[in-house]
Amino acid sequence: MMEPTDPAAAPENVLPVDNDREALLAGLSEENEALRAQLEEVVATAATNERIWRHFAEIERILFRTRELDVLVEELLGELKERFQTDQVILFLCHSDILERFFPDLSETREPVSAGTWIVSLPVEIGMALWNVSPKPFLLSEENIEELLEYLPESASPVRSGVMIPLSIHEILFGGLFLGSMDADRYRPRDGTDLLEQLGIKIALAMDNCLTYEKVKDFGIEDPVTGLLNFFQIHTVLEREFRRSRRTGQPLSLLIIDFNFVHELEDFDSGTEVLKHVAGLLSGILPEKESFLGRYGSDEFVLVLPGVEEEEAREVIPYLARTIRKAPFKHRNTAILIQAMIGTATLDDGMKRPQEMLDSAYAELARLKAVHHPEPAEE
Repeated sequence: MMEPTDPAAAPENVLPVDNDREALLAGLSEENEALRAQLEEVVATAATNERIWRHFAEIERILFRTRELDVLVEELLGELKERFQTDQVILFLCHSDILERFFPDLSETREPVSAGTWIVSLPVEIGMALWNVSPKPFLLSEENIEELLEYLPESASPVRSGVMIPLSIHEILFGGLFLGSMDADRYRPRDGTDLLEQLGIKIALAMDNCLTYEKVKDFGIEDPVTGLLNFFQIHTVLEREFRRSRRTGQPLSLLIIDFNFVHELEDFDSGTEVLKHVAGLLSGILPEKESFLGRYGSDEFVLVLPGVEEEEAREVIPYLARTIRKAPFKHRNTAILIQAMIGTATLDDGMKRPQEMLDSAYAELARLKAVHHPEPAEE
């Protein structure tokens, strides 16, 4: 017969039932607290991401509603600073076309675009070296921030943490967007950058769209060789001024300038370079907004002169011819002499279409060529 077990004689490593329950509940409580903390972090992260996505939606409206990059950038920087609550938003630009077309005076003006926002020109080699650290957004080290200090305007306050977002698309680097904070813990190594990467891609895409639009506009208006008005635009100008002169009774004249140059150079596109040279000469001496110069043919320019009578137009001809003749195109040790033959026409009552003015000027040009280069007599 077994004798009753004395509780006092139980092994030391066996806990009473009540103690086991209390320990289990304490462990579950700790796990619940840890899970609750994780859940709160997930909810907070989701809420933060939702706010960021809302910010992105507003920013996208700015990015894709204008083709004027200078206007876009000014509005974008202010929006970024307000929505991301940073101390600094700096757009670093190192793309030559962007700088020359939209911000030609950037190196001279170091003033902020708005409170806490700047646009800064950065040498392309510095940009390439800096942003080659990572093709994705990256947190700047103290050394990186020190490198940027010499390019920052004096009015920019020092920062202790920051993130750089490369602005690159189609392997074209436009620059970088810097978000800076005076709080050293604002941008931490563990922070994710996926959303900022998407932001950088969209900003770069908007820049590329603006630049492409400008180039398309150039080809629609300018002759790609000389930079003058192209054939269609100078013809449009002539039609406009023709209608205006017929309506107001104001005089209208035009010149057709035909170039002749002889060369023996084969190591460069001399024809193109000579035309650029002459276009620069004439553009420099003709009054802006009072005359219109365009490339009309291979080696022909048309000059439309609103408000100019025939006598005055004919006085212009020797002046232009002399200017061109006295400024040969020089390449290395060779000078290419350029001669110009110029035909003119002035609107009269018998002309009903702009083409009649062109025909009249071409007829005079043909007579001049016949005098200077007569056809050989037939045997």
